[in-house]
Amino acid sequence: MDLNWLWVVPVLGVLIVVHEMGHFFTAIWLGIKVEEFGIGFPPRLFAIRRKGIDYSINLLPIGGFVKITGENGDSDDPKSFGKAAAWKRIIVLAAGSFMNLVLALAIFTAMAVAGTREVDSTIAPSVGIYEITAGAPAAVGQMQVGDKVVKIAGQPVASDDDIRSLSEQNAGKPTVFTVLRNNQEVPLTITPNTSTPFLGVILYPWYAPAKVDGIALDSAAAKAGLQNGDTILSVNGQPVTNNISAKDAIQKSSGPLALVVQGTSAQRTVTIDKSGAGFTLSNLFLPIRTVYYSPLEALGRALNNTWSVVASIPTGIAQAIAGKSDGPGVTSIVGIGQITGEVAQEAGFNGLLNLTALLGISLFMINLLPLPALDGGRLLFILIELLRGGRKIAPEKEGMVHFAGMVVLLALMAIITFFDVSRLFEGGHILP
Repeated sequence: MDLNWLWVVPVLGVLIVVHEMGHFFTAIWLGIKVEEFGIGFPPRLFAIRRKGIDYSINLLPIGGFVKITGENGDSDDPKSFGKAAAWKRIIVLAAGSFMNLVLALAIFTAMAVAGTREVDSTIAPSVGIYEITAGAPAAVGQMQVGDKVVKIAGQPVASDDDIRSLSEQNAGKPTVFTVLRNNQEVPLTITPNTSTPFLGVILYPWYAPAKVDGIALDSAAAKAGLQNGDTILSVNGQPVTNNISAKDAIQKSSGPLALVVQGTSAQRTVTIDKSGAGFTLSNLFLPIRTVYYSPLEALGRALNNTWSVVASIPTGIAQAIAGKSDGPGVTSIVGIGQITGEVAQEAGFNGLLNLTALLGISLFMINLLPLPALDGGRLLFILIELLRGGRKIAPEKEGMVHFAGMVVLLALMAIITFFDVSRLFEGGHILP
């Protein structure tokens, strides 16, 4: 039985505890009374009391909580949350989500300092089109999977960052994208979107020709005579000129794979059972190196990565609501457990660190939405209070709104959970 899904416990545990630490430390700093900081959820196992605060360890292992006096406006204690100035309450409420954002930045920075595996741009200074979303600007402009982007508006392209930045610079304007296709440069007129995704594509390091670099022992590929260093010229009669077009042709093929390859001698045809082929895109030659960044460079990369994720979330939410998301879009704790298990199996510990950072950014964004029962909803009530000249809405009325919002959110999560469980029983996956 695959137990990789159990990694969801430390992943969510870290995210929730860090979130609650934001509330906890800012409340202490601002002189608001805190009664308890707990790791896990009740029932309580044991607690240590320090300076009037219980630090508890609880039985249910996912997450934690902080109990602040009068957080629902139901206390007359002068140091309670409800008696604090509006600006103090805003800081305490926003601090939890802010800490999730800080955690993501810290993870991205630490990973860059520790070393990140990247395609060696001095050997393969190219970026190709790996997937195209139907109806997106790239699809309308007749881009194809396997195209290598050479120029945008006459400016040379050497990396995925170049494609993103030049597409953004030309957003909303018909722009000439020059691509290399079948060893010929082809000009395409594309109008990038005015917000992400600018083109509607997934990019991937492009390398030509498509070379095999790694074959599993006793695999169908090994038994058929495929060798390291072989160049794949065609797949089931379809010519391929690069690693992306080779992968695309292999994925779209059904039945045995008839590969025409060029080795150290003459061309030959190798027929492989696709179900146990023993080589994938990761085994097609890609020049990878480990790059170590200084702390300052790493922080800059982390800021760029974080901003890219933040900017993409509103679009992702809109696509999920419209039913246009490629994946599940939104998911429950069941879905998060599934994707955590898949990431742990396919990408290991580094993949889990990346997932934790991405979930932290998502939690930062979603929890600040002005919806009842979320921190953003409570911030909205403080804003209304300020607009009313400091007159608060009655705590019981605010409580009713948050309770109603919680009921709606729980009902929505129940529906999402049903679909997540159904996908599990059907053997479906979240990762492509």
